Amino acid sequence: MVFFFWGMGLFMDELRTQILHEIMRIYGPNQGQSIGAVIVPAFMGDFKKVLDNSDSMDEVSEEYMTEDKRIHLILTGRKTLGRKGTKYTITDCEFNGINIKCEHAVY
Repeated sequence: MVFFFWGMGLFMDELRTQILHEIMRIYGPNQGQSIGAVIVPAFMGDFKKVLDNSDSMDEVSEEYMTEDKRIHLILTGRKTLGRKGTKYTITDCEFNGINIKCEHAVY
């Protein structure tokens, strides 16, 4: 199995940046930066586990919400088999009802 999570490609970096930007828009730059530094890696890490535990290659979705309910994130993705093993791809990302273009971010 090959994990692309920490060796993120350009699309994954862009997705993280877009999510962080939306968080900062809600909470302001200072609080948003510190909140985003904690929850973005937590949400992405958990979603990778969801994909890893999936029994099929079908798309799966997972919803995340902060305790104060100001952030509602829905990640959709799938795992696929590649030459070097299993790849995990985020195919759709919805942040508070806004569809964030993720260009099939691989991790």
